[in-house]
Amino acid sequence: MVFAAHPDDELIGAGGTMSRLKLSGKNVRVIVFSYGGGGATAEEARLLKENRIEAIREKETRMVARTLGIEHKILGLAEIEEWREVTKMLVRELRLFKPDLVFTHSPLDKHHLHRSVSQISTEASWHAGAKVYGELGKPWKISAVYYYEVFDLFTEPSMIVDVTDTFNLKLKALRLYKSQLRVFPGLDEYLEALGRVRGYQAGVKFGEAFMQASSIPIAV
Repeated sequence: MVFAAHPDDELIGAGGTMSRLKLSGKNVRVIVFSYGGGGATAEEARLLKENRIEAIREKETRMVARTLGIEHKILGLAEIEEWREVTKMLVRELRLFKPDLVFTHSPLDKHHLHRSVSQISTEASWHAGAKVYGELGKPWKISAVYYYEVFDLFTEPSMIVDVTDTFNLKLKALRLYKSQLRVFPGLDEYLEALGRVRGYQAGVKFGEAFMQASSIPIAV
């Protein structure tokens, strides 16, 4: 399961890995917290006032989901205000889906919502395997939680995944987030450069870097 603050974060950080897992026959699901109305050009700011930017972002997300064959669910939370209730919401999602691995934002990201998503999804992954919140389903033990990078890069990643075979699919899906490519021109070029750097470090063409969450040791 992949947690993302905004539509496109999941692709920037783990798009190639998600696609590799999906193509290998694994079930993959993405939970997106916010529609991302804050990332807007002047034109999109006008649409935001007209309550249309959410519809645009949702449509783009549906297109990405169809392209990758990976379900995306948007919670519609611009901020995390009711921490306990959102944690319980995530615990329910985790126990229903039963993932072995969880991918989420880095806790060191400078964006406040990225950090909040990192913290609450890591906490929910821990709670999902504990004997708490019995009304939310049977406990499910997550094997490991990995943090992905967006713009704040890891100096010493603990894992680099070879995404050479799925990198073009990652870029194809990213380009469907047209509204964000207008906000961040050159984003696809940035990802190609970063993918090559991470791939070089691992001795492959393209790679994605991750850090393992120490609060949830790997179960083997």
